[in-house]
Amino acid sequence: MYNFRTFLQELSLNSSIPFILTWMDGKVIYEKEDSSLGKDLVEAVIELGRQRATLMVGKRYEMCTPLLKYYIENKYSELFSIRDQVLSDVLEGKPFLQERVERHFPFLLKGFNLMIISVEGSKYEALNIIKQMYTEDNIAFLIFEEAIVLIGNFEDIKEHAESIREAIISNLYCRCYISYSSIKYELKDILEGYKSAKDAIIIGKRFGIKGEIYDFTNMDFEKVVYNISDSLKHEFIKRFKGKFESFDSEMLNTVEEFIKSDLNISNAAKKLYIHRNTLIYRLDKIYKDTGYDVRNFKDATIFMIAFLMWKEGV
Repeated sequence: MYNFRTFLQELSLNSSIPFILTWMDGKVIYEKEDSSLGKDLVEAVIELGRQRATLMVGKRYEMCTPLLKYYIENKYSELFSIRDQVLSDVLEGKPFLQERVERHFPFLLKGFNLMIISVEGSKYEALNIIKQMYTEDNIAFLIFEEAIVLIGNFEDIKEHAESIREAIISNLYCRCYISYSSIKYELKDILEGYKSAKDAIIIGKRFGIKGEIYDFTNMDFEKVVYNISDSLKHEFIKRFKGKFESFDSEMLNTVEEFIKSDLNISNAAKKLYIHRNTLIYRLDKIYKDTGYDVRNFKDATIFMIAFLMWKEGV
């Protein structure tokens, strides 16, 4: 967290009071390596934004605890309200001073990804979970336009998205959608990254894309369908609606997996956990019922466009 640990170091040095500050799960925020702490510690719960932390001081400094608590809580609020406002201004497309953004988010200069987390539950509780996962300085997060925005340099962005989604679902028992942008290197690209990730969430939800984690750079097909005129969509849906509604969930899943596997029968059969002959039988049935052979690229393209349009309207 930018400047917060530096502040804690200065507070401990200037007050001559050694202390330990941890999140409620035990992760250390700051610890003064000083033998004068002793083993007899006094604990106090403090509020850092919407999270709680534990302040520990030696018994002989117990009377100073309320004052330490006051300084720490106020400094945290001051630092992070400024950071949130700086980032909000950038995401809103307002003119910004590059020096100001660099001062509060120096890690962005090394390259960054932007992630949007949308939950069907408490976004504040979800944000607390994320904050507990990322306590280092090179991550920024805030709630913006009813979603959580996360910016940082992630070595494997998809792996991080999967971990975040799993943590939120297992703790809050609610649906969670995540999208992310490609890596950016210019501060002016923050807004572009946000817009792409936002569009990915909208398109992913609209078409019910499985996994509920969306990479905007890999959604070209869905983007094309999303931008097709309403009149053409109506024509496609009218022609295919009855056919798709006659398919059971097993057949619909077969279509999706086969096309996602680039029309490769062996790969699709493995993903579906069925024998390739079973898959061939299902594809033959689709051809018989619809007149479209999804093993043929042109037929598969038309079929998938119609399928996405149908899902969009369901």
